[in-house]
Amino acid sequence: MDMQSDGEWRRPRYETTDASTYELLKKNAKSNRRYSTDAEAILWQYLRGRQLGERFRRQHPVAGYIPDFVCLSKKLVVEVDGGYHFFEDQLLSDEERTRYLEAQGFRVVRFTNEEVIGNTEEVINEIISALNMEDINNNNENVLQEQSVEPLRSPAGTPLLWRGRGRLIIVSAPSGSGKSTIANWLMQEHPELNLYFSISCTSRAPRGTEQDGVEYFFLTPEEFRAKIENDEFLEYEEVYEDRFYGTLKKQVERQRRAGQNVVFDVDVKGGVNIKRHYGDEALSIFIQPPSIDELRRRLVSRATDTPEAIEERLAKAAYEMTFAPQFDCILVNDDLEVAKAEALKLVGEFLTQPLPKELESE
Repeated sequence: MDMQSDGEWRRPRYETTDASTYELLKKNAKSNRRYSTDAEAILWQYLRGRQLGERFRRQHPVAGYIPDFVCLSKKLVVEVDGGYHFFEDQLLSDEERTRYLEAQGFRVVRFTNEEVIGNTEEVINEIISALNMEDINNNNENVLQEQSVEPLRSPAGTPLLWRGRGRLIIVSAPSGSGKSTIANWLMQEHPELNLYFSISCTSRAPRGTEQDGVEYFFLTPEEFRAKIENDEFLEYEEVYEDRFYGTLKKQVERQRRAGQNVVFDVDVKGGVNIKRHYGDEALSIFIQPPSIDELRRRLVSRATDTPEAIEERLAKAAYEMTFAPQFDCILVNDDLEVAKAEALKLVGEFLTQPLPKELESE
């Protein structure tokens, strides 16, 4: 204990420390619950007593670690700052610990002290969002059971899923080029890539069994315009009067924190805007039909549009194809199976390449 200047004993405070004290912390995990940082104390006021609908535990050992907070029923770990930690005799970083916990079936969300203290409401909303992502947890569990659970240091080529944040895949194309078919195939047939669509916003009403926060976030036109004014969208489009679609910046970051590699199935202008925003953290792929004549044949064979509508789509497609040079890759969809294989190769190489040096410390 420390002594204050007035001679009274001051209660010790638990702080995140370097790995040298880890065994001591593990031995005294229960007592450490009483001594939190200011940020942890603030967060605990919201997490304790099932206030978010689920029980959280403070300083509760999980798989050889002592997370700041853990919800066992949802297999969700919440950490505030961190550093380096021991697992047996190995010194592990936060990123490596996240990898290990995810391999045990847990999801991990991390915040800085500044985020918790300065924007508590946003942090709580992100935790609530993570609690509601049960389908993501179930999918991750199935995939991760096949992964090695050894908490070894991540080599430079390890997919970014294991390095703490998801990456971004942008797929754009003129209508009828096959972008949705290829994107859906990658997600359904290759779960090892850990790909998930970004959850967009729309001002239209839900259809059928659609649920808010699952297929879309459903907003009124007024709410959508307010978010436009607040610069909350990565990209958006007003398709018809008062019919908006857009991608929220905060939602993309929530999905990335959950370890998802986020897929954007967007128009070419939206794709260019997202790529411009994220730079080397995103891979942009332009799916191109072999020719306008072939695109006309595909649109006619769909039998979903009038001849006039088809001609409008073709005119728009000719304009959209001028954006192709602004994408990282141009994939010509002449043969669908060949295009799928090429897309898999492009995405796989991107997810396993080293992080750019300027992003290593993020």
